[in-house]
Amino acid sequence: IRGQVILRGGTHYVWSRGEELITDRFPEFTSLSKALPKGTVLDGEILAWQDEVPLSFNLLQTRIGRKTVSKAVMSKAPVILYAYDLLEWQGKDVRDSSFTYRRALLEKLCANTPMTQPLRMSPSVSFQDWSELAASRAKARDHLAEGLMLKNRNSFYQAGRKKGPWWKWKLDPLTVDAVMI
Repeated sequence: IRGQVILRGGTHYVWSRGEELITDRFPEFTSLSKALPKGTVLDGEILAWQDEVPLSFNLLQTRIGRKTVSKAVMSKAPVILYAYDLLEWQGKDVRDSSFTYRRALLEKLCANTPMTQPLRMSPSVSFQDWSELAASRAKARDHLAEGLMLKNRNSFYQAGRKKGPWWKWKLDPLTVDAVMI
């Protein structure tokens, strides 16, 4: 699920895209408040994660509706933040900076964060032309992803689901959940 981890005042907060405070559902992120600089705000996906690969969304769903999470549930569905953007750095709002600048800061932050922390950085996908990018997109399911997120290097951070400098290039779904009436 899309989420933001906010580190301020020696504590942390986890917010969903729907602006719901979900900190209690993901106690693993508590350690980030000690491992990362104060005044850091990360944007990314909260993923069930084990052995450096994502687990099924169904496992993550076992945590979403709970107010408290038991150790048994945490061990079945451990989570990480798969970060792809940095909104605040050392207390400074960087949303008006270019994506290239924010990404460089995020790379530096993640490179200096121990792998024992529940934080990973989404990879950049390099390409020379659209056919090469389409080939990368076609392999998204191999990585349990639904497609590629394309961002203009010069774009500033945009809240919500904006079009223009950002584009989510999804794969066609293989299945549909539906109710027959």
